[in-house]
Amino acid sequence: MDEQGVGARVFGPRQPLPVRVTPVQGESTGSFVNRLAHGQGLELEALLERVGFGRASQDPVRVRAYPSTTEMYVNERGLEYLAVLCGSTARALQEVLPSTAAARLLKETETTTALWKWPWLPREGHLVPLCGTCTAARGVRETVWMISTDRWRVCLEHLRWTDSDATGGERGLSLKLLPETAEAHREREALGQRYGAVGEQLFADAFQIAVHWWTHLPDTARWVRRAWDAGLEPLAVPAAPLVLMPEAAAMAAQLTAFEHSGRRDGQARTRWMEELRGQMDLWGVDFSVGRLALMDWLLRHSTPAAPASDTVGGPAAGTAPQVRQASAGTPGAGVPQELRVSPGHERAAQPTGVLGAASCLPWQLGQPACEM
Repeated sequence: MDEQGVGARVFGPRQPLPVRVTPVQGESTGSFVNRLAHGQGLELEALLERVGFGRASQDPVRVRAYPSTTEMYVNERGLEYLAVLCGSTARALQEVLPSTAAARLLKETETTTALWKWPWLPREGHLVPLCGTCTAARGVRETVWMISTDRWRVCLEHLRWTDSDATGGERGLSLKLLPETAEAHREREALGQRYGAVGEQLFADAFQIAVHWWTHLPDTARWVRRAWDAGLEPLAVPAAPLVLMPEAAAMAAQLTAFEHSGRRDGQARTRWMEELRGQMDLWGVDFSVGRLALMDWLLRHSTPAAPASDTVGGPAAGTAPQVRQASAGTPGAGVPQELRVSPGHERAAQPTGVLGAASCLPWQLGQPACEM
């Protein structure tokens, strides 16, 4: 073994820190290490020296802000050090902290030294605060930063919304006056549970369509009212995901029904558009503006998916199963059912954010209407 490897083993931690700190499922590594340090009465930069070696600012104030701005990544030896310090095992930490998964460990093949890094931005996901009520219920007195696939999180237990912009503070916004937004989140989860990746893709398309509408028609009465109820400025970009979710969920159901039908002839497309015109009239969304996004989606989905072969308990080839109302309590909701998306869905995917990467539509939240 080389001298560097021997040194790493000799000088690594041998026993846990005196005060145990429990990680939260889905928490960022940086957030947990920060809380672990504070539990010992230390600042973050002092504990980092025990986890391994890395590059960080010489400004302690800046280092202490890292957990709220970026993620900490470790190599395999760094993970071992961290496990010893918190009185756990590397495998147990990997089950709780997403950024310590094997695929996300630093690949430092030239050294056996324990290493850590804080890149400019998280490599995957976004840092979003855990619901303040959830945090308090765990007896934690500081912000717990989660690695989230979206820029926001919805706590259905406490009806709170948190996002990466800390809209409404790190405790989040109350959704008690916006039950339809919470329900839309449940519908999104149910769609993913029912149809797997296809359900996620169709919801992403629906969300991009709703973003298109909001970008062109931000003063639509229902969206302005929801923003006010949440205590937000109606035209603020961070407010958009919160106020658009109900329409995005309803739109996702319409897209799913269209894919299920398998019909793409002119009559079927015209009937579908007319149904949506009526729905948009009820929402107060100007159809003459909103139809552009719908027509683009229809163009990309003009070819039906190839019928699936017969499967046990699944639809027979060439048949279109009826769309059922998705809900988390539906028996079998956790098992993805057969549904294929049009082959044209992949042609114009925009890998700029999670919902954008899953969608075939190019519009992204925050893009000016004149550039869409």
